[in-house]
Amino acid sequence: MDAVMKSLLKWAFLIALALFFLLPMLAMARFAFQSVPVVLLTPETLFTGWSIDPIVESFTNPQALSAARTSIMLAALTILLNLVLLIPLAVVTEIKAPRLRPYLTAVTLLPWVVPPIALVVGVAATFRTGAPWFLASVYSLVPFYALWAMPFTYRALDAGLRAISARTLFEAARSMGASMPVIVFRVLLPNMTASIVAASALTAAMVLGEFAFASLLLKETLPTFLVNYQRSDARNGLALALVILLVTAVGIAAVVRVLRRRGLNVQTTGI
Repeated sequence: MDAVMKSLLKWAFLIALALFFLLPMLAMARFAFQSVPVVLLTPETLFTGWSIDPIVESFTNPQALSAARTSIMLAALTILLNLVLLIPLAVVTEIKAPRLRPYLTAVTLLPWVVPPIALVVGVAATFRTGAPWFLASVYSLVPFYALWAMPFTYRALDAGLRAISARTLFEAARSMGASMPVIVFRVLLPNMTASIVAASALTAAMVLGEFAFASLLLKETLPTFLVNYQRSDARNGLALALVILLVTAVGIAAVVRVLRRRGLNVQTTGI
């Protein structure tokens, strides 16, 4: 009886969770793609007035394309910066000093302790007089995004190193006379493909959805464009936001699938 009750509670929770996410998305889709007002909805008009014109118009909007290119470029640079910084750190920690892993995990969580507005205001005050060109450039967002994505990146890389038994591979390669660069680039990195892809996908999802830093620094990225676009054209803006939400969800689901297939287990504590 207890097993049946637990199963019912589990399914009830999953159904409630699915409705919590699906109902708002269905409401967004109806508003964006159906021209029939809510007050006129009847069983006869429920499937009439649907059109993909809002999304077609959104994808042909020059400002939307420019904002999308900017966000994609920032995502690529953020991924590159985080991987260059964190892969050597994660490798050295795993191979040479695994006891330092909890401390490194705590350090990577520090960016989440400081609110974005406080971080931006502090950095802006520092660079406004000494290097105003830094704040004027759209590339000024890359360090902020890299800091904010650091917990995702490090956990994915750390999980990948532990899944492939990096320390064992390192010792085996050293016993055969391999140098450190050879071990990293020809032994460890090829076996870390799944974790690198996972870290990159999670970072890209964060950058494509981040609003606070771009808004505070007055930069037009995809999220800031969407806010302004929805004010001027609610239907087209919601249609574009829904498509981006679905693409991001599918991307994250693909990452989770890769992690599970490769036996990676990303823990929140990093231990």
